[in-house]
Amino acid sequence: MPSSIINDMNKTEAGFHLLVMLSLADGSTQPVEANIILEFLNREYALPLDLNKEQEFIKMLPEEEIHTHFSEVCSRFYSLSNKEERMKLVDFAMQIVMSDRKMNETEDMLINDLLQSWDLIRPIAD
Repeated sequence: MPSSIINDMNKTEAGFHLLVMLSLADGSTQPVEANIILEFLNREYALPLDLNKEQEFIKMLPEEEIHTHFSEVCSRFYSLSNKEERMKLVDFAMQIVMSDRKMNETEDMLINDLLQSWDLIRPIAD
């Protein structure tokens, strides 16, 4: 069950968490990434975002909770958005993941979780 922090997130906050977590998944970060993500979210969703608070939350998130948090914010964004908004976020998320022209295992897992949770792809049966 999502925490009250997740349940209180607006669309911009949930989108920020999704996109930043994807940008961090390859182990390298660029200072401009958060600004590019923020510009996208402000242009598309324009809801309030306390950048410092959200960055600090993600920074303090224990590694063992990353996947759970990612899944929860996927669900939260889904519940607050329409199909067009989700597709724009997925397109932008893929640009972030592929900005270095490769996808590592963690990025692949997270992007697949996002696509599956939004029913955009079906899980592959083992």
